[in-house]
Amino acid sequence: MSFEIYLESGPLHRKTWIYVPSLAGCSTVSPTTDDAMEAARAAIRQRIGFLRDHGETYPDPEPIELAVASHVIERKFLGFGQGVLASDVVPLTADEAASQLRWAGWSRQELVNAARSQPIPLAAKPAAGGRSTAAILSHVAEAEWSYVSSTLGTVAGRGAIMAAIAGAGDEPWAALAAEREALMERLRRMTPEELSRVTDRGPGKPARTAHRMLRRMLEHEWEHVLELRSRLGS
Repeated sequence: MSFEIYLESGPLHRKTWIYVPSLAGCSTVSPTTDDAMEAARAAIRQRIGFLRDHGETYPDPEPIELAVASHVIERKFLGFGQGVLASDVVPLTADEAASQLRWAGWSRQELVNAARSQPIPLAAKPAAGGRSTAAILSHVAEAEWSYVSSTLGTVAGRGAIMAAIAGAGDEPWAALAAEREALMERLRRMTPEELSRVTDRGPGKPARTAHRMLRRMLEHEWEHVLELRSRLGS
């Protein structure tokens, strides 16, 4: 099966990100482009496994072929998802949006499971360094709220919900559920116009679209699911 991929290489940080838009949420990063190309196949297999684990039917992708749609090497992008893919400006259908919102629910379940499984308190930083689990959970919630609000307009209640997550200690689960449901309620009400709208923000700034919003939400959360899982195996 052939998968169209997009690459961003950041000269400053010397990393290459690869995005697989046909599998929303699938991305990977490696020190070099060659490493990233190899890692992309593993990321595709992993993402398909995630979908199948949650009951999604997906055909056998083997052998996996990679078709490079674009490789951006610009200092302003730095390989951190700041660009706009050609697929990002394609209107989402209502069925595609519903599918990706379903995937978001599964992804959040995986994030919570990984966070609950950590062997140290949520607020404690791991011995190997990096942010605490609590900080990661707050970061994910803040980021996805920004994705939605910047694309669809302000969603009420952000301050109170984020404060509830930050102040919940080792039991942020109800606050996280409230945060996600507030956003899901808004996302489920996206109109055909919102699903197809492209907001051009001028030179050097990524356009805002529903397609890009959901892609980045799924990619970003999955990145931190994998981060928390890696700590369990260390």
